[in-house]
Amino acid sequence: MTKSSNVWKRVGLEPEARLRWLLDFGKLEPNSLTSEQRATALQETRAFMTLQQLDPALKGQMSSWPPPPTGATPGLMSEADVWLAQQWLKRGLDLLSKSERWKFAPRIKYELDAYKGLLWARFRANSPREQFKASAYDALRDARFSFRLCPECRRPFVPIGRQAYCSARCSQAVRTRKWRKAHPEKNRAIRRAQYRRAVNAKLRLARASRLGQVAKVTAAR
Repeated sequence: MTKSSNVWKRVGLEPEARLRWLLDFGKLEPNSLTSEQRATALQETRAFMTLQQLDPALKGQMSSWPPPPTGATPGLMSEADVWLAQQWLKRGLDLLSKSERWKFAPRIKYELDAYKGLLWARFRANSPREQFKASAYDALRDARFSFRLCPECRRPFVPIGRQAYCSARCSQAVRTRKWRKAHPEKNRAIRRAQYRRAVNAKLRLARASRLGQVAKVTAAR
């Protein structure tokens, strides 16, 4: 799936898209990311938080896009808070992948406001991380019927169409295992051939190494 250049679209205007972004964010390994990837994750997290605080009825009616959030935008999460929130999310998703219950209690307050004859709803948290927890809960709840656990690796994902596994790798692993079970003789023949190729390759390397050593000795004389 090609990623949009628009950060607001990447984090999702619809519940399913927001859940997909949230699960992808939870899968990240921060220490393996480049500085550019870390900056992208930081911006997307801030955009996700901003969208989650909008009234749901307004999210699909945005006719123009605000400037992408930056570190200078007031009231947004710090970089340290973003990665602490990501660790929290990752631990929670790990619990779900093990079919364990994930319990948490964000410290938030709900607000209702009747303005110009319309009812507006929002919530406030004691800290950016508590705000993130509440936002994550809303995203998971709103698109919970699109949530799946991969039958192969147990990682959570949001399927596209009739997608059954989280990745092509898991899908191929299942197909390979089924084929091997259905064709044991062919599988054994393939493994024997692979073993012979590996042994022959080691012999060729060993022979080349010995020849190289002989050549060095001869040249030294």
